[in-house]
Amino acid sequence: MTFFPSDNHIIVNYHYVEDPRPDHSGIFPCSIKEFERQISFLAREYACVSVPELYASAQKEEKKKMCAITFDDGLRDQYLNALPVLKKYGVNATFFMITGTLEGRVPLAHKIHVAASRIPMSMMREKCNQFIVKEFPDMAKYFFIPEHERLTQKWHRDDTVTANVKHTLTMMPRDVSDSFFVSLLAELGMHEEALSKELFMNAGEIAELAENGFFIESHTHHHYALDAVDEDIQRKDFHAVEVIFKDILGKFPTVMAYPHGRAPKTDAVLHAYGFYYGVTVESRAVSGKDNALSIP
Repeated sequence: MTFFPSDNHIIVNYHYVEDPRPDHSGIFPCSIKEFERQISFLAREYACVSVPELYASAQKEEKKKMCAITFDDGLRDQYLNALPVLKKYGVNATFFMITGTLEGRVPLAHKIHVAASRIPMSMMREKCNQFIVKEFPDMAKYFFIPEHERLTQKWHRDDTVTANVKHTLTMMPRDVSDSFFVSLLAELGMHEEALSKELFMNAGEIAELAENGFFIESHTHHHYALDAVDEDIQRKDFHAVEVIFKDILGKFPTVMAYPHGRAPKTDAVLHAYGFYYGVTVESRAVSGKDNALSIP
């Protein structure tokens, strides 16, 4: 994110917070030391508040400098490594949870990270192409991953093969990519449910965060790109979130961090389930002109 000393309202987002390690080589985390350096700065320069409080202040064009510190996915390293730092500096933060992880699921993005920690992306490309040709031959011409021709500029920091693998896997029908990873994880000696427990917080840890005054909000149940699924799928997803949140926290979230930063094409289902705020991945300060469901 780019921001300037003159920006009064900013949201800073984190994912993995851990020191680099060989078995997570496909993950590019914020190291614990760097995380503490950043939190120390934010705690000194900003009031660390919730997303709704920051948005309300931006709407009023208040001059008080505010920051919403947020974490996507509900990763366990956030609980183990980020939480002690937040407590040390006395700052609050928002945790956007993927509730499907509590049922033993691992979202596609994290499967890619884990697999890339075990094998080169070039090998993942080869294995995916072989799998599609064998198991879904009718789809091979649509989802064959090229080696040299770059398919997208979305992952501009990645090399061509890595960007192509990520792009193709996220564009596939979900049942196809899920089938591929069932095969690949088994080949790598891994099981999705065990991996989910290793990577993500459990219900007790989430409840503990809430008891300590941290804000717990939604990153959906399945981590689908919401602009790519219809309203019926959105309803089923948000209903699953509702059931799990009420069980753990006794209430439904009101803030959504959109998976991949991609909001639904309409706000109808968000409104129906009581989401009043939506956070994108647009990289700039929050303005008084921003829509509550399109906060950068």
